[in-house]
Amino acid sequence: MDLKDFATQFVENTQTAVEMNDSDYDQELAATIIEYMEDNGEVNSPERCAFQKTRSRITAYDYNDEAESLDLLYLIKSETFLGKIGQKKLLQGFDYLYSFYKEAMSGSLFKSADVSNSDEIVEVAKLIQSTKGVINQLRLYIITDGLVDPSLIPDAKDDDNDDLVIEYNVWDMQRVYQQHNIRAGKEKVEIDFQTSYNTSLQCLKLTEQNLFLDAYLAIIPGITLAQIYQKYQQVLLEKNVRTFLQFKGKVNKNIRNTLRTQPDLFFSFNNGISTTASEIETREEDGALYITRIFDWQIVNGGQTTASIAASLRDRSVDLSKVFVPMKISVIRDAERDNEMVRQISFCANSQTAIKNSDFSANDPFLVDLEKFSREEWIPNGNNKPVSKWYFERTRGQYLDQLAHLDGFEARQFRLTYPKQNKITKTDIAKYETTWQQRPYDACRGAEKNYQLFVADIKREKPIINANYYKRIIAKGILFRTIDSIVKSKDLGGYKANMNIYIMSALSFISNGNLDLTYIWENQQVQGEVLMMISNLVPIVWNHIISGGGDGSQSSNVGEWTKKPKCWNSLKYKLAGVGQLSDDMMQPETNDDGSYLNETQQKRIEEAEAVESTYWFALANWAKSHDLLTPMDRKAAFNFGTMKSRNKKMASLKQAQYALQIIEKAKDLGFIE
Repeated sequence: MDLKDFATQFVENTQTAVEMNDSDYDQELAATIIEYMEDNGEVNSPERCAFQKTRSRITAYDYNDEAESLDLLYLIKSETFLGKIGQKKLLQGFDYLYSFYKEAMSGSLFKSADVSNSDEIVEVAKLIQSTKGVINQLRLYIITDGLVDPSLIPDAKDDDNDDLVIEYNVWDMQRVYQQHNIRAGKEKVEIDFQTSYNTSLQCLKLTEQNLFLDAYLAIIPGITLAQIYQKYQQVLLEKNVRTFLQFKGKVNKNIRNTLRTQPDLFFSFNNGISTTASEIETREEDGALYITRIFDWQIVNGGQTTASIAASLRDRSVDLSKVFVPMKISVIRDAERDNEMVRQISFCANSQTAIKNSDFSANDPFLVDLEKFSREEWIPNGNNKPVSKWYFERTRGQYLDQLAHLDGFEARQFRLTYPKQNKITKTDIAKYETTWQQRPYDACRGAEKNYQLFVADIKREKPIINANYYKRIIAKGILFRTIDSIVKSKDLGGYKANMNIYIMSALSFISNGNLDLTYIWENQQVQGEVLMMISNLVPIVWNHIISGGGDGSQSSNVGEWTKKPKCWNSLKYKLAGVGQLSDDMMQPETNDDGSYLNETQQKRIEEAEAVESTYWFALANWAKSHDLLTPMDRKAAFNFGTMKSRNKKMASLKQAQYALQIIEKAKDLGFIE
């Protein structure tokens, strides 16, 4: 597949997404390009927020507080298929973004724009103002379905007024196509140092024999490392234990300072990088050994160092010709043990930076099991031949990765079986589960932070993953997306993400977490009565989150307010007057395999519920006075009497069976009412 074929398919897929989601073409185009950027690891999780006036425009933004960086993105559509974006239009796009940043920072962004205080763009402007003195880099991105000559991209520059570095970046169709090829394995990380970079790496080989690997120590020029990373980026870190490279701002700043002020001492100051490879080629010259080629190269520790050097490639204040980096290379000769060896090397190399268990979560049994059911469970469609499934993406970029390896009929079949709109990620699941557990304030903290909390919950609770558990997660996803669609249709102007989360938690609260999710899975849609309830909740939740502390005044920062438990706790008081969902909307009890209770099982529950409270109290007193039954059974009998006196039903088939067993035990021991 060449660039033209890829771009044709790219456009077709975007148009299909527009039809499926009933959305705007520009939004879908931007979303698809951003997906490739996320897959590459260059950005974290940009939020789309289109805004434009005469001189200030933006399509999406991403604030990474750990990296102390702010990313602003602007979409330029090509006038023709794969048309060239000229210098004038490119620089104009960067000017739009920088003007947006400066006007947001100064508070003058909305002076000539028709914007209400509830519009989400107002929140974005407040976010930008809050980054003053905090970020050390402002990254401006032009994204486009056209082509851009790389020589037209401006060099990075210092902004002395704001004490930060401004970087200029472009993602055009050539860049997207390159990422596609890397994912497809058509562009492997095979480095020919002499041909591509006019260098070779002097090295020392560890002479001690090892059955599984050869070890080398080498020195790599900083400019060579930067150029390689600029080409391959996140692919070099595929086997790194971190699913996403989180730069630590202070460390990153120190690296940058060394590069600028003492590049000749970088080798002495820096710990270097640890890498793995499947094979290398060497040559001897004047008694010294040099690495000339390296295959399947991976950086397992030192990604932060590598990315920091690469970020300085176009920084004129940095002389990379003086920068050299210590490098350790483990050449793994045993292909069958490759993954195991890389994992061990990566873990040990990274242990000095206190990696958390959550960094390895992609391989946790919980996620592996969810992936298994995702590939097995067909979506019900009312006939005996279902045609599609939901696709759970266990690792970042997995969907694109799998699709990239397919062509022609196989690619079309994959899209039919796993429609793109049915893709669901780890952070999606974390959001659905945390929200349904009525912790909207955690879900509003952002995808990455919420996911860390979710992983901790899973490790603590160790849920049993079966087909029914998987289906309930998908049902929650369908419910969440339905809420999103309804909120979007209300055209509130902003805070849709916060609204979705709080409405979902409100539904869980109103239904006591017992909404009939089995119905949603089997029908792949939400019940009509629930749809009405969502619509009723919209104005209540909207007025609540924009009112700040509930005193009726406009919140100075809605995003921060929704992250507070107080926001949720005060909303629960307001939900008391909303009313309840009917019993028909509640989840009928099911067996562990997800099947509904049969007639006999239902009768057992009815039999237990028919026992009067007086009977239970008499049984409990008899057992206590005669010191019969176990203390647990006697306590349970008293509790069943209390439940009945309060008109509470049996919570489950298991509880009903236990109740009837107590009665049988008591009768066998001589109890007569």
